[in-house]
Order: sequence, then structure tokens, then C-alpha cells
Amino acid sequence: VDWGAVFAGRGARRVELPTYAFQRRRYWLIEQPTTLTGADSLDHPLLGARVVLPDTGGAVFTGRLSLDAQPWLADHDVLGTLLLPGTGLVELALQAAHQVGCEAIDELTLEAPLVVPEKGGVAVRVVVGGPEASGPRTIEIYSSLDDETWTRNATGGIVPSATPPSSDLGVWPPADATPLPVDGAYEALLARGYDYGPAFQGLRAAWRRGDDVVFAEVALPEGAEASRFGVHPALLDAAMHVGLVEGDDDGAPELPFSWGGVSLHRAGASALRVRLSHRDGGDGTEVLVADETGAPVLSVANLASRPVSAEQLRGSGGHRESLFALTWTKATHRPRPEAPVEVYEVPRAAGDAPEAVRLVLGEVLARIQEWLADHGKDEARLAVVTRRAVAVEGEDVDLGQAPVWGLVRAAAAENPGRFLLLDLDDEATVPDVTDVFDAPEVAVRGGELLVPRFARVPAAAVDEALTPWDPASTVLITGGTSGLGALVARHLVTAHGVRRLVLTSRRGESAPGAADLRAELAAQGAQVAIEACDVADRAALAGVLARHPVDAVVHAAGVVDNGLVRGLTPERMDAVLRPKVDGAWNLHELTAGRDLSAFVLFSSLAGLVLAAGQGNYAAANVFLDALARHRHRAGLPVTSLAFGLWEADTGLGELAEADRKRMLRMGLPALSRAEGLALLDDALRTREPALAPFRLDPAALRERPADRIPGMLRGLVPSPRRRVGGPGVAGGGDDGAGLRRRLATLTDDAERDGLLLDLVRTQVAAVLGHDGADAIRSDRAFKDLGFDSLTAVELRNGLRAATGLKLPATLVFDHPTPAAVADELRDQLSGGDQEPTPTASPLEAELARLEAALASATPDEEVYGRVADRLRALTAGWLETHRPDRSEETDLASLSADELFDVLDGELDTRSAP
Repeated sequence: VDWGAVFAGRGARRVELPTYAFQRRRYWLIEQPTTLTGADSLDHPLLGARVVLPDTGGAVFTGRLSLDAQPWLADHDVLGTLLLPGTGLVELALQAAHQVGCEAIDELTLEAPLVVPEKGGVAVRVVVGGPEASGPRTIEIYSSLDDETWTRNATGGIVPSATPPSSDLGVWPPADATPLPVDGAYEALLARGYDYGPAFQGLRAAWRRGDDVVFAEVALPEGAEASRFGVHPALLDAAMHVGLVEGDDDGAPELPFSWGGVSLHRAGASALRVRLSHRDGGDGTEVLVADETGAPVLSVANLASRPVSAEQLRGSGGHRESLFALTWTKATHRPRPEAPVEVYEVPRAAGDAPEAVRLVLGEVLARIQEWLADHGKDEARLAVVTRRAVAVEGEDVDLGQAPVWGLVRAAAAENPGRFLLLDLDDEATVPDVTDVFDAPEVAVRGGELLVPRFARVPAAAVDEALTPWDPASTVLITGGTSGLGALVARHLVTAHGVRRLVLTSRRGESAPGAADLRAELAAQGAQVAIEACDVADRAALAGVLARHPVDAVVHAAGVVDNGLVRGLTPERMDAVLRPKVDGAWNLHELTAGRDLSAFVLFSSLAGLVLAAGQGNYAAANVFLDALARHRHRAGLPVTSLAFGLWEADTGLGELAEADRKRMLRMGLPALSRAEGLALLDDALRTREPALAPFRLDPAALRERPADRIPGMLRGLVPSPRRRVGGPGVAGGGDDGAGLRRRLATLTDDAERDGLLLDLVRTQVAAVLGHDGADAIRSDRAFKDLGFDSLTAVELRNGLRAATGLKLPATLVFDHPTPAAVADELRDQLSGGDQEPTPTASPLEAELARLEAALASATPDEEVYGRVADRLRALTAGWLETHRPDRSEETDLASLSADELFDVLDGELDTRSAP
């Protein structure tokens, strides 16, 4: 087996592991776990490996599509969505059929378009069933953005034999046919929604014979690879374009729906002659494709197409893998905290919801700030205890207590390991916290310990038959003249035909862009009223509702005032709570007597996993989620959406590039406008009261140490990869053990200082989003580098993880340059309160110097090869000579793939170097 080809097909990348000397063999880093025993490699651009299923005689074929590996896919854009063309699914099916001894596709029905992401890739699986008595086999094609949630894109059957077609394409141009103009064909297709790039603009000439037959001549652009395909998908797709050009100029774009009787007769053609014949008595088309000599290449007995909308494509584009629900799962174990834990029970407050929220949050904020001031230098923990602040299994929620979880989440993110959240039933007594906490957030129900985890909303939960927006409704959108409110307004008018909108903002008609927005929507046929109204002003909002027959609500108004919990004040809390909390509560009460078709609250992921530096905003958004659950229990329509980051301007201030890069490192990239709006619609089709739409990058999350992954996300990500690296790796997750070992091998103070300074500069670069430490001057003040309170905390957290030191949140303010911070790290690491570092042997010191020399070298290719060979030989010889116990040596040649990976796992556990 050519394991290299197998692994490459899995999206793996080859790495050299110099700590191993197994006869200079190469090793591969697998991006996702898989069982590869018995796999065969395939030489095909879309499929990399085949695994035969011994129990059924079936087979599974694997591949991965991306714009990096298949750049021609970027040229197939339909209604703003990049798709693998239906001809690509046919190519996958034909190749799989050939591999199992079948010659034709009996039928292939497309169930969902296979959308190609603009970044990253999409995994593909072709599953072929075992042979039946008559010879046919089933075939299914699946795709997944994360190797966990799979969409079935096509299903059908393949058969052993095919009947060769009769061809009249030997005479060319076709006899008795009238030439058709093709100039401007792709401009006309663009107007219908087919945005084809150069790879798919293959139509060269066309002819018509009678009413039912058209011919075409198509070719791939120069340099396109055709020889490794049966028929290149871009070329076969272009063969269908003459039918599109001849179709309804004003009709919706169509995509292949069903392929019947597909046979491949010759592979590798780069130019084709095509005949499309309309079938008598049906809506299907017979297709015959020949090469430039007229010899048959591919035949299709019946091809049927169906119209498609932009909404349908967005609905199948994998965006549904970005719709999540918060669930509560049973905790698995109960380790006792090592640090002392102080318990603080949150008081309850009377009054209406906004008043109760302010009273409770005011007391909790004061207690947190007091506690941080008293315990800023130690590792004590504060357990914050609430009652019915979270909803488990559809419970109602105490609206006054719920926002506390947002505020404490911010404090916990800013001060890792210092805060715990515990929610109890009304009647429960506070348990011994040392017997409870195995996670920073726990709910106790019926004696069971439950922890919050995100779970993907299953596709079956999205009811396509539901209409998310009633075109006849009058929709009130708060914050509707800018940001997300304006985006939703446009979406309701253009995608759902809503014709009456009421848009509110504090400045109303005078808000920037308000007049242009109304003119734009009016040109689409909508009646738009713009009202100056602070939704926190109950009387003003009541006046708006009295003037308009509102029967649907979107609450998108909000403001931010970011800052660490230590620096928040009641005034800063109130400024953020007013539009979110007071506005939502006023809408809730003032519309109670109306038969609303929708009540949508724009919440934020900041209340759940992105709370650092946004304690007030996090608290306000948690209130919206809690209000949604409260309305749901009362039988009222509601959908609260804790959106992640948007690429669009949300009206809450422009996000800095460093913040975007931070989000990418966290594995939470931004949603595009199309994704966000499609998720809004799908959320309304689920009837769930509170959901979280956000994009997730599992690969980026797996790069983070396990203790740096938010608890709510851990159920969505396989175990993080084992990290092998030096102390400069951000968040090494070893509590500084690797750093101390490295320092112990250095005998020169200047070398130790240089190592620590490199560590600080690397962490600073990571926080600010720079490519490397070279961009960071050691003597430049943090304030001049662009640090704020949030980035200061992030740097402190990263250095804590890399060094194991108890660093204060004020680190960068007490030590204002990278050099000053490095000096502080040196002083603490050499202090008596730390574990003594082991003394390096002369051999280890010499090895450290060699490691430094290798790291700083930039050899040319020839020198690289010679040095690499010598290092492998030296390592192999040293291991063989000095291995402590050679009797336990393993014969790797006799191991299966799974056993080999077990050996490697063991080696990595016991031998990885710092």
C-alpha cells in the first residue's frame, strides 16, 4: 500500500519527526482520525483512497475538495454560492463504479448541492454497497465540512454493463443543422445567476436541428488537466450550457436533478462534441458526448433538471452545520479543586425584570471586584451560586439571576481558573463545592451534575415547509437603520417579499444612511416607516406600536462599552443594558396582546463563550436568551439568536484586524452575510426558542491545548492534538515544565534572557495578529503597540499557560515593555517559590546548543539534504546504542496500521522532546 497517497487523500501533510529513527521512514500527521487498514490509494484528482468493506463486499472512497487543491471550482458560482457541479458528482460515481467492476450509472439523484467553502475544504465520501444477485449496487455520495456532520448529496445505483450508443457525431459540423450565436452567452447566463469563470466558459459553437435537438462544441481552457478524469466536470458542465442558453432567459437557474443511464466510453478528453435531444413526452434530455474524432466519450439516457433558488443553495451549503443549541449533559467525574474555594450566593431581587437585573448585577459586580482586589495575588477561587438562572430541560428561568452568568463568564475568561458558576434548584441547599466542580460551569438538578455543551441542530429539525417570514406582515426592526438591522430589512424585502417595515433608531430619519436605505427598499416595492425611538423608553415605544399595525418584531438594537470586569461601573453597565434588556422587556410586554408571527431577539455569542472584556454586553445578551425561554414556556412566539462574529458591519463598531485574527485562532471565524441571513431563516423554521449561529473551525480548535478550549465547545471537537514544541509555543499546556527544562540546559545568562524575551515577543505577536516575533521590538511600550485591557489580559493568560507562573492581570501595566515582562518572568522563574529546575547534563547542554544552531540556520537544498541525512543517521545510531531496554523493541514491519499508530502514540507520550 502506498500510504503516502492514502494519507494525502485524507488531507494529511507529511512531517519529519527527527526524534524517531525507524530506518528513515516518513510519518504523516492525520488531520482526522480514521481507520485505514486495507486502504488502497487512487490516482484521481477528486478521490484519494478506497477501503473495501469485508462484511458486505462494498467499498468507501474518500476525497477532499478545496479551492487550493481544485482551483477550477472557484469558477462555478450559482446565485452567489460555489458548488461542485452535478457533473462532478457524476464523475465521482463513475470512478467509484469503475473501481468495483461496474460500467454505468443506472440512476443518480441529487438530494443536496455540494457547496465548496471559500476557505478550508470539504470532505467527500462515496459509499458503494455490496453486489446483489443481479449485479447492481447502491451508491451514495456524502460531504462534510468537519468530518463529523455529513450531508447526503446524491443517491442511486450502478450496474455492471452498459450498451454502447449509436453516434452521429462523426460528421462535424452536424448536417442539416442551423448555427446558433454563442457570443454573449455567458453574459446572458450571468444575468440568470450562473457566474461562470474561465474554467467553465467552454462553449465554442452551437447548432440546432429541428425543435428537439441542439449540438455544441466545447473545450477546456489551455493548461487545464483532463487526462486524469473520466470527463473533467468543468468540460461536461460546459457541454450542457447550450441547453441553458436556449432556455428561458428570465427563468430561475436550473441544476441537474437526476441522471439516468450514464456510461463512460473513453476517458481524458479535453474537447467535446455534444448532442442534446429532448425526450418525447417528458422533460428529460438525452445526452451524447464524443471526442474531436466523433468517438463516443459519454452517454446519458435521461437528464432531468430543476429550478433552484439562492435560499435553497444557502440552505444546503453547509451553513446548517453552523446552527447550534445549548444542551446540558451529565458531568463525568468530580475532581476536588486544589485551590481554596469561597462561596458567594447571589441575592434575589423583586420588581420587574429590568429593575431586578440591575439590582442583582450591581451587587454581583461589586462582590467580584472586591474579591479580585483581595485575592489578586493568590489562586483562590470564587464560586458564584445562582438559582434557576439557567434553563435545563425546558425549565423557566429567573430573569433577574440569568444575566449573572454572562458577567461571571467574562470575569472567568479574564482571570482563568479563578471563578466557578453553580446553579441550583429553588429548594436545594448549597453543596460542598469541592465535591461538585469538575468544570467551571455546573447546574445541579435532582442530585445530578450537568455541564453546558453546544450540539449541532440536526438537519431534520429544520422544517422546510415552514415559511419563516409572512410577506403580508408588518415587521418592526429596532436598530433598523444600520448594521444588522438594515441587513435584515433588506433580506426581508428581497428574499421574502415583505412589503411593510417599521425601522426604529434613536436618531430616526437623521441617522446616517437612513434615507438611502428607505429609497433602496422603496425601489423594491416596500413601504418603509422610519421612527426616532429609544426602545428603552416605554412611552416612546408604545407610541410607535400605536401608530403601526406591527405583527412581527426583530430586536437588533444594542450598544457596546467594552472593558474588563475590574473596570466596569454601574453607569457603564446601565448604558449597555438599556437597549438590550429594557428594550426587549418593553417589546415583550407591549406586544403581549398581539398575534405576532415572529419575535426575534439578536443575542450574541459574547454571552456564552466570548465574554472577555465584555462583561456588561455578555450579561445583557444572556438576558435575551433567558427571556426567549420565558416566552416559549408561556406559548409565545420567540427566537433568540446568539450570533457569532459577522463579516458585515454590525453597527457596534468596526472590528480590528487583530480581533479577527484572534477569533480565527480561537476556531470561530466570521459568518458571511449570506450565511448569517440563511441561519436566521433556518432558526425560525426550527421552533426552538434560543439557538447559537456561529462558524466553527475544528482544526483550529484542535491546535489549542485542551484547557484553552471553552467548555461549551468541547463536545464539538475531537481530542486536541498532542503538542510537541518548545516554550515559545503559545499555550503549551504543560504548566511551564518544558520551559524550565529548556532553561536548565542553558549555562549562559544571556541565553536564558534571550529565550524568555523570545517567548514574550512571540506571545505579543500572537495577541496582536502579527506573523512572527520579528515584528515586535523589545523596548517598545505596550500602549504604543496597540494594547488595550483585553489584549493585556490575553497576553497574561498566554504567558501563564506557557510558564506556569501566577501572573497578575496588571502584568503589562506594571511592566510596560516586552523586555520588562521578560525580566519579570526571569525573576519569578528563579525565585524560591517555584519548583527547582533540573540541572542539565553536559550532553543536554550541548544538544541545546545544537538545537539553537539548527533553528537559526537557513541552508540551501543541497546542504539541507546532507544535514538531514546525518541527523537521521546520528539519531538512529544513538538510539540503537543507548536505548535502555532493547529487548522490548517492536517489529514494525509486522504491525497493522492501527497497531502502528498505537506505537506512535506511545512513543509521542514517552519520548517527545521539549
